[in-house]
Amino acid sequence: MEGEVSDLVTFGDIPAAIDGTFYRVMCDPFVPPDPNNVPLDGDGNVSAFRILNGHVDMKIKYIETERYKLERSANKALFGLYRNPFTHHPCVRSAVDSTANTNLVYWANRLLALKESALPYEIDPDTLETLRYDPFGSQIKAKTFTAHPKIDPYTSELVVFGYEAKGLATKDIVIYSLDKDGKKHDEQWIESPWCAFIHDCVITPNWIVLVLWPFEAKLERLKAGKHHWAWNYDLPATFIAVPRRKSTQLPAGWKQGEYRVYSWKNCMTIHTGGAWEGKDGMVYFESSRVHDNAFPFFPPEDGKMPAPDAKADFVRWEIDLNQPSGSTVSDPQVILDVPSEFPRIDERFMTGDHEFVLLNVFIPDRSDGGKNIFHGLNGLAMHSHKSNQTRWFYAGDDSLVQEPIFIPRTSSAPEGDGWVICMVEQRAANGCHLVIIDTKEFEKPIAIVQLPLHVKAQVHGNWVDASLLSRKASLVRTITKPVISNQGALMPLV
Repeated sequence: MEGEVSDLVTFGDIPAAIDGTFYRVMCDPFVPPDPNNVPLDGDGNVSAFRILNGHVDMKIKYIETERYKLERSANKALFGLYRNPFTHHPCVRSAVDSTANTNLVYWANRLLALKESALPYEIDPDTLETLRYDPFGSQIKAKTFTAHPKIDPYTSELVVFGYEAKGLATKDIVIYSLDKDGKKHDEQWIESPWCAFIHDCVITPNWIVLVLWPFEAKLERLKAGKHHWAWNYDLPATFIAVPRRKSTQLPAGWKQGEYRVYSWKNCMTIHTGGAWEGKDGMVYFESSRVHDNAFPFFPPEDGKMPAPDAKADFVRWEIDLNQPSGSTVSDPQVILDVPSEFPRIDERFMTGDHEFVLLNVFIPDRSDGGKNIFHGLNGLAMHSHKSNQTRWFYAGDDSLVQEPIFIPRTSSAPEGDGWVICMVEQRAANGCHLVIIDTKEFEKPIAIVQLPLHVKAQVHGNWVDASLLSRKASLVRTITKPVISNQGALMPLV
């Protein structure tokens, strides 16, 4: 579907101070995909919720990637398995193989639709029209761009990395920053210990730490028409610590241009929370953790499937940069001993010590079924590192909660003072709604925004305050039902 709905039905009151747009992107194949493909590879479909004066407008539109346009024109799948051009139709093997379906980040006056297999697509933040591929132009030499760049709020930089940066199954990694005008600086190239799946990272004022999953890509397997990734139980969770700049003051024993590789045991550290620097060369960061392969559609080459009751939790890692490359890190500290995912912090405090973290969680004692992370995340947690207290929001029986997004009450509000917005899916009713929670009373929402139809689960999303946009979208009051267009022509919000 593509269309828009004005003035969604809202229960409760949305504070007038909330003024901006919640952008989320979904995997939604426009044509039936290759039957052997994986759920990561559907076309990117954006749902945007514009909130102003207590009202919410909704717009849905596909990101018109080269891949989407080719398959829509052919009215059939032309691309085969995820990131395997040897399985694609010969006529599209030179096309940009990106669905732009993983994250939406606003930077340098551009709304970027991201997929880590390629460079960004830029879309119009108001109309959602696709504007161009590779918006930062010839200054970017790599072939890939992470779906999880990090904004340093103190230096106004977007910190970027890309793995397989020189092509398919290569071990090359690029790291650089983009300033507020989109100009690149501090580029450096390093090499991964193997061709690893590197989905997320953390940043501190002086360091970037890349988080490697124990999946492995091999060109021989790709040429055989098999999946890009295979889990490897012999590989550890691995962390690459890299100085962000040449001017970074290095710990004793480090050489200019050096980076170090640290590891733990075999596990999947899926998404990261915050990170900060301690004394004497210590770096701390937090992440979700599953003690097995959380992506069973990428099994090992011997086909072994993960344990159905694999443990999952949220943990704090400690990296001692004084230790040589190849060292093993100590066991992480368990912060929440429940299945946890999609950690978010008050991102005004990114790179520094912080008190609060927000997470999707599985709440076993409030559940209507299921025993672990693979059965769904049914609530939210807001944890205080200072008090070690956790507050919980339970979404209700037969409900699933998606990634929480934090909105500060004001630009100068204390850390964690504001609102949380997230999508809730009601499985039995086949419906969805947005919930808005005041962090002062986290256990229940202050407003529920009812969607007129079920939408796909998001991969990731972000809030963009209206003050950051070059143009402020205004609410449309003339549309009272969805406007559907087979040609993708939508009525604008401005």
